[in-house]
Amino acid sequence: MPTAPAAPAAPRLQDLPPRAAHFCLAVERFVREELGLDLRGRTVLAAFSGGLDSTALLAALAVLAPRLGCAVAAAHLDHGLRPESATEARAAARLCARLGLPCETGREDVGALAAARGLGLEDAARQARYAFLAGAMKRRGATVLAVGHVLEDLAEDVLMRLTRGAGWPQLGGMRAWDRERCLLRPLLLAPRARARALVAALGLPWTEDPSNADPRFLRNRMRHTVLPQLLAENPNFLRQVATQWRLARLDAEQFAAETAALLSRAEAVPGAPGALLLPGALLAPLAPAQRLRLFKAALEALGPGQPLAEGLFRLERAWASGRGGAVLQFPGPKTAHILAGAARGVRFSRADAGGANRA
Repeated sequence: MPTAPAAPAAPRLQDLPPRAAHFCLAVERFVREELGLDLRGRTVLAAFSGGLDSTALLAALAVLAPRLGCAVAAAHLDHGLRPESATEARAAARLCARLGLPCETGREDVGALAAARGLGLEDAARQARYAFLAGAMKRRGATVLAVGHVLEDLAEDVLMRLTRGAGWPQLGGMRAWDRERCLLRPLLLAPRARARALVAALGLPWTEDPSNADPRFLRNRMRHTVLPQLLAENPNFLRQVATQWRLARLDAEQFAAETAALLSRAEAVPGAPGALLLPGALLAPLAPAQRLRLFKAALEALGPGQPLAEGLFRLERAWASGRGGAVLQFPGPKTAHILAGAARGVRFSRADAGGANRA
């Protein structure tokens, strides 16, 4: 009786060339030690486009799954934007089968979705992709969604944040582990060249999405115009981005802990549900940097509406100069009212229907 062919199996770490094995081990250290993430007993769903970065992500996770103690599955969405996308979806499924991984596939007419919702193609594709991935996670019982951003993507993100006016430590770039979204970027500090070397060592194919060269998108302009110029000025620029990311992460954790402790000392305002009072005794000893972060946290605690840096600086100047009675407006709509006299402090609340006087 003929023997059934063996099921495809994931590549093993010990079978990889040294450089590829070192890459995978570096990814493991990043997840375990730097992010402090324990994946034992969990299912990780990898968003798999079929491009180079997501192919490297899938390969690294397949190799590391036994060491990390997790299960790995893939999910591929055909956006229906190019004639060859259906062929690429079938190729993605075959590659997953070759790695011995289950693969969720789906299709969405992103062009029609963009027209129906009045969105640009990039936004519509992002919405469709994350809706599909959320469904795939539920079907697979996954508690972690892994995406294939690499160090160059982090550099592009930093440049876009700088262009849009982000402050510190947000200027450090995207998170590697977003606990709220269960989103993991295990390759975030890995240069694309090392990801390519892993894929080449395993002989895995990948596809190039022509939209990645479209100059209409800001990310692509950063990738193909700004980043190469910076690398020409400083060949170690990517290494500096990784260092800045690490510093930003440490600062963000410290600032968040300090601000949460200070915000816990805010007082309720009698007769004004949801309003917060930061008493003068709390604010006076603080450095301006601490007050700015505390003001921002108090405004965000009131609900949707992003306080901008210009408004926060105005509030700090008004407080520092003792402008009792001043009322500043913030998106939401929200107000910050500087109190004078014995009750000196700053009261934060949602604005009345009729609005408030501008300071």
